[in-house]
Amino acid sequence: MQVRNETQPTITLKEATGRVVGQAEVVVEDERGSHTWHPIPSGAPGQGQAGGWRVWVEVAPAEGGFVQVALQVAPRVDRVLQRVFLRLRGRRGLVPGLSTARTRMLLLPDDVFTEKGVVTLGRSRGTVVSRFLTVLRSDAGGPSLLAGVGELADDYSFFRVDGETLEAGFEPKRALRREERYGLLFGVGEDPLDLLERYGRLLRRFGRTQHPSVAGWDSWDYYGASVTMDDLRAEMAAINASRLKGKLTHFVVDMGWWTDWGDLQPNRRFPATPRAIAREIAEAGFAPGIWHAPLQCSPWSYLGRHRQDLFARDEAGGPATAGGQAILDWSQPEVLQLLHDWFRGLRKAGFRYFKLDYIYHDAVQRLARRADDSRGLLGVIRTGLRTIREAVGEDSYILNCGAARESSVGITDASRICTDIHTFWSHIWHNAREIACHLWENRNLWNIDPDFALIRSAETSDDRFPNYIYQRRPWEQRHRFWMAGPEATFSELRVWLTVVHMAGGDVFLSDSIARLNGTGMEALAKLFPRQMESARPVDLFMNTTPRFWLGQSEREPRLAVFNWDDTPSPIVVPDGMDLPSRGRDVWTGEQVRIGESTMMPPRSAYLLEV
Repeated sequence: MQVRNETQPTITLKEATGRVVGQAEVVVEDERGSHTWHPIPSGAPGQGQAGGWRVWVEVAPAEGGFVQVALQVAPRVDRVLQRVFLRLRGRRGLVPGLSTARTRMLLLPDDVFTEKGVVTLGRSRGTVVSRFLTVLRSDAGGPSLLAGVGELADDYSFFRVDGETLEAGFEPKRALRREERYGLLFGVGEDPLDLLERYGRLLRRFGRTQHPSVAGWDSWDYYGASVTMDDLRAEMAAINASRLKGKLTHFVVDMGWWTDWGDLQPNRRFPATPRAIAREIAEAGFAPGIWHAPLQCSPWSYLGRHRQDLFARDEAGGPATAGGQAILDWSQPEVLQLLHDWFRGLRKAGFRYFKLDYIYHDAVQRLARRADDSRGLLGVIRTGLRTIREAVGEDSYILNCGAARESSVGITDASRICTDIHTFWSHIWHNAREIACHLWENRNLWNIDPDFALIRSAETSDDRFPNYIYQRRPWEQRHRFWMAGPEATFSELRVWLTVVHMAGGDVFLSDSIARLNGTGMEALAKLFPRQMESARPVDLFMNTTPRFWLGQSEREPRLAVFNWDDTPSPIVVPDGMDLPSRGRDVWTGEQVRIGESTMMPPRSAYLLEV
């Protein structure tokens, strides 16, 4: 590490080759303001202070051409640590310009309705914040820059761009009870996709990849919370009487099985015990799976009414809630024992697949006032998830559906990488953008889960009511997509199946198989055999929604070509991109030429054997 003069202290981010990535200030923020780190001349290497905070800074080359930065912060009894971060300025070193529309940023925010994916910057963009990582690429040339989490911390990470600077760090928003260490990684490369993949391999040491990805059926998207045991019986029978028999190994009863949030007794639509549910699923030839939202609890459950001491507190001192549900305080030993007993009971009942839901950012934030604040929010969640893992055993399969990556990596076998899918083009468009940015995680952090493969439409089912009740409204704003616009056509849903297939992770169906016709069943059957490796969205940083996803399987090489436009569009391959010249479309059996002479229909996809 190199440090400049104390009037403008910066650290140098240098690769093993000696190439300088950039100069960065170390900044600490508390309730009294923002403080720049200065080294202590008489102290040990890297030791310094910022506004009275003692901070140790370590900078070292890491594998894969990355630079590792560690920030270790000592507690102060009289202060709350709001944020600690590195500040790099645009157009300095290898940091691209941040106030120009020629720079694109990989953006992964918390909010469902904030734009996700690769976005253009520029003065009109304003301040944007990504979580876990970001990548910056300039159309003006020069290498791309990746900034990401380098170690698993107890607090949320953030990567903030305001047009002038990139801030990369963590936001504890709490009084520290012990020294905390925060790790970041910085890397540069000519190809941003290669940079993401190298980053994934570097994080593999934290991941959990011993279980191969799985395929199955889940009750949620068709049945919602209305599901009954009779519905499950009908779906299992339909699967076993179809071409899907033997291809789907898992069968999951989703939300709707229990009496109430936090009350794990099956409701009147199911057999009296979880064991009876799991037994029927296993006897039909499937690994039994079950949905759970273990962080939240109904005010009308027994716990909600009589054990209000088990919940996090709100500002007024009462139980904290999110979406009407109370938030269990996972920092309490009694609550952790409750988690263990819940999941050990489901394990003993015969379940081997566990979908953990509703551990969302807004709910986790409600844990700010908890019994034990010696760990940060993500440390608390990580402790709870470890408790669940211990209860269900190493051989059970856990899907993380909403918990922050820092809190779940290494514990869960799979993670959802997109928002809920529904049979609307608005959801297909939104989720495809998001999925393309997470493909690098597959088999590095865990198996990726792109939510459900859906095909029901007027062409594939005679169902009078293909979706549960929702509010009809136009799709007027791109990112106000939730069940907006008309329901998707068969052709549009084949686009979605193409995305799921090329993602190369878990594949779960969630239509009513018993209600699909031959056309629908034939389309679903073409998802098998599954792709076991994620495709490469080769134009991710050229087109905001990538059009070309190149499969990386040598056994079954495939290329997906998309037209995301609402109008017909020719296939225009970007200059310098090496793609196959033609292929056979899996959906139609036709030969397709890859070039501008081929005009694609609006909202369409080719899934090509090449």
